[in-house]
Amino acid sequence: MINKLIYYLTKILSKIVKIIHKIEDFEESGVYIHGLIKYRLKCNVIPLDGKYKLVSLDTWRKIIQSDTLNLTKKWHRDVFDCDDFAIVFKAHVSEFYEINSVGIALGKIYDAKTNKFISYHAYNLIVAKNGNIELYVYEPQTDELVKAEKRTKLGNCIYEIDTVII
Repeated sequence: MINKLIYYLTKILSKIVKIIHKIEDFEESGVYIHGLIKYRLKCNVIPLDGKYKLVSLDTWRKIIQSDTLNLTKKWHRDVFDCDDFAIVFKAHVSEFYEINSVGIALGKIYDAKTNKFISYHAYNLIVAKNGNIELYVYEPQTDELVKAEKRTKLGNCIYEIDTVII
């Protein structure tokens, strides 16, 4: 009974969120998106879908602003760390907005000043349509968002993408 109630409340919340944000989406083939990511970021791509719903960067900013993941969850080594933040953000976007154009990015991070390797890291890659299709690195632990390159400066770090699961 409670599971059914939670299910229906989640469905209702999803509809309300989409109405509030007035989400306009565009569809693009998986072959195109996968190829674009490989070409621009020179990384491996593990494809999950055949078609992708894309939204504008402005819509992504609204989604990020309304997401409370980094406010309600705190980093906890091996229990709820970078990979969990990236996975849950992707799941929330799929669940509440029915948008699948956010991937989980895996790679290395370096100190931006010294270029010294810090660690392996998981975060998100966002695909947005602003006339052209653009790629953005999103750090779900801090809500930082910047245009993606093979080596992307974000805060005091350089994010180097090895693999994107999308």
